[in-house]
Amino acid sequence: MATEVTIQHRGRMTQATVTGGDAQLKKLRNALLLKDFVIAAERENVLELRRRAYLSQDDWPIWIRIHRNGQQMDIRYFLYIPWGWIIGFVLLALLVLPFAGIPNPVLAFGLAAVAAALAIYKQKFDCQPNARFWQQRPRQRWGDTMERLLTEAF
Repeated sequence: MATEVTIQHRGRMTQATVTGGDAQLKKLRNALLLKDFVIAAERENVLELRRRAYLSQDDWPIWIRIHRNGQQMDIRYFLYIPWGWIIGFVLLALLVLPFAGIPNPVLAFGLAAVAAALAIYKQKFDCQPNARFWQQRPRQRWGDTMERLLTEAF
């Protein structure tokens, strides 16, 4: 049973829609587990997987949610900046900048605040093949990987 995988990039997340059964879902699940994903939640119609960051390999954390409604499957995935990283950056800026000996600490604090606000605003990233700027290579790489895994499974 060959079905077509429909992938839409929605700016903050990528959504794939496909029709399949238990065997195809299990094949996708096993392929993701081989890629170092961890099951975050597994319920009757929902499967959530996460993969931690490997920053030394230019790889960011990724989150996948598979929602099943009969034979129709809605798969959403995105790369993201974890809240722990953002909070750690803000705390580091608040605790270190006043004592760092920077000639203009107000400017440095303002730049840190802008960087934190930008990280909060652009926390999630889709996996489009023509991604630019933030996380360009990991987004393109995971977009290709997920498209390949989806077409192989379904």
